[in-house]
Amino acid sequence: MSDEDLWLSEEEDEYSEEDGTSGSTDPVQFNLSLAPEMESGGYHVRNRPGEMQRKAVSVFHGGSSKKPAFTVCCNAKVMIHGYIKDGRGKRATLLVYEFKFNSYRGARIKTADVMFKFHPTGGRSVGPSVVSVRPDGIHKMEETTQSESSKLSLQLQAGPEIPAVDAGVTLTKEDAVEKITKHHTVVTGDKPQSDEWGTYNQARFYLSENESQKDGIPSNLVACILLERDDDENFACHPYIQANPDLKTMAVSLFSSRAPDEPVIFDVQEKPFNQFSESEVLDRNNLGKVDMDKLWGCTMYTEYGDAVKRQD
Repeated sequence: MSDEDLWLSEEEDEYSEEDGTSGSTDPVQFNLSLAPEMESGGYHVRNRPGEMQRKAVSVFHGGSSKKPAFTVCCNAKVMIHGYIKDGRGKRATLLVYEFKFNSYRGARIKTADVMFKFHPTGGRSVGPSVVSVRPDGIHKMEETTQSESSKLSLQLQAGPEIPAVDAGVTLTKEDAVEKITKHHTVVTGDKPQSDEWGTYNQARFYLSENESQKDGIPSNLVACILLERDDDENFACHPYIQANPDLKTMAVSLFSSRAPDEPVIFDVQEKPFNQFSESEVLDRNNLGKVDMDKLWGCTMYTEYGDAVKRQD
């Protein structure tokens, strides 16, 4: 096994008195650390004391911290509280998040599953509901075609059965099947309905790679969530992000191996937070009219067209 096959191992390979284990020196074995050890308090990314509306929702990596196989992060781009229409009536909150999925040294992320659950705080029973999300539905891109063929052979033997003597006649029939299959990179957005109360308090996004190309999911996704509120009380968002990488043909699930991120607490009295350009006007009194189709997007990669230069 080459050194390249071992690069995911953690640097710490010493005996631990706490759990009585030692790092293996066998070059065929290695330990894959998917995230730092669980911090005190039981959360991974946490709120600072008194912090509201945490911008860094989630950050984690696969492999060692010095040489990660991949990194995943989610950060807020927009957090605006206001109204659905004309500055009165139903309250609303517009949230826009940017996800980055970066892979290194031949590793790739095959799928990513994101779930945001919104809940009331302070013992209240009713919280915000998800009105719409972007992307919404199934979006296919990077189409490729692949030719597939298969043959079915059937042999029939007719004649008397005589021990040790093959006196029959063998008839062979072959059917050839050819087809062209299409494959895509797929990005899906949805607002699932709760199977407990029938409410819409979830926003979900799912990314999957082109199964034919096997070149990973988009490296960047900007997703939008529009919430509707009945009051001006604070509420919380519980983020769940799962990535499924392909590391030397070994699939690893991160969700069960790392501590969850602490819920983000939203204060509807906070000033609007908007990292888009000033030309992108987001009217807090008419959040229902914001064109979220212009805000969301995904990037597979950036093609640089000036890589070859001529020197006279």
